[in-house]
Amino acid sequence: MTRFIDAHVHPPVREFLDGPVAPYLDGLRHFLDVEIEARSADELADFYRSRDAKAVLLGWNARTASGYRSLGNREIKALVEVAPDVFYGFGAVEPNGGAGAVAAIHQAARLGLSGLSFHPAAEGVAPSERDGRQLWDTAAEHGLVVLVHTGFTRLGAGSAGGGGVSLEPARPIHVDRLAAAYPSMRIILSHTGQLWLDEAVAISMHKRNVHLCLSGISPKAMSSELLDLIRGPLHDRVHFGSDYPFGNPDAWLAEWDSLGLPDEVTRAVLVDNVSALLAG
Repeated sequence: MTRFIDAHVHPPVREFLDGPVAPYLDGLRHFLDVEIEARSADELADFYRSRDAKAVLLGWNARTASGYRSLGNREIKALVEVAPDVFYGFGAVEPNGGAGAVAAIHQAARLGLSGLSFHPAAEGVAPSERDGRQLWDTAAEHGLVVLVHTGFTRLGAGSAGGGGVSLEPARPIHVDRLAAAYPSMRIILSHTGQLWLDEAVAISMHKRNVHLCLSGISPKAMSSELLDLIRGPLHDRVHFGSDYPFGNPDAWLAEWDSLGLPDEVTRAVLVDNVSALLAG
């Protein structure tokens, strides 16, 4: 039986560490006070398989903003193919790519990826500002899950000017218009919109097609109000994500277990909710 599905994993393969995250990597190591070491796809699969777990691998495309290459659809597909019993894949497209972005979304669907990952702070563009309804029309056409990194980001954190990264494009409210326009689109607010947690919760309560990923928030830091929502009205739309390798799934799960929540709540957060989300 699957113990957990880690729904927010940035595969720490060399193509990622030397690619899209390269300009931020030293700062991330310093800010988080952790070693971020490259792993092969096989090593990453073994890491999760040894824990009776599965992982959702996220692509990244902020080429225009950073100038660094992407971890795109084909790269994510190749990683998933190494261990299809362990991995799910979310591709990534250049959000300002016009017709090229639309073509890339078609490509993600053809490759059998489950969704698309966007990082507005890294991309420098909020979802509500993106030109071309065709981008979202195409994602909706294929039934792809749309994951949006929201709230605080560790990219550039602690440096002068935040490394040029602006947090404002990552406000959850920018996703609200998207969720309203595409009620059948399954949308994930990653990191629970931290910095704008109330905003993220309100959007999730208001719109049934919006889900919350708990990546980036420590269980011990969760308020009683948030835990009540997890047990109550959002019980089927909240799920676990570690933000690996920037977060530690083992440490997060140990903290979660210390909360003493009912087994059915834990099963929903760790497995059932994201499994249902990915299944459509």
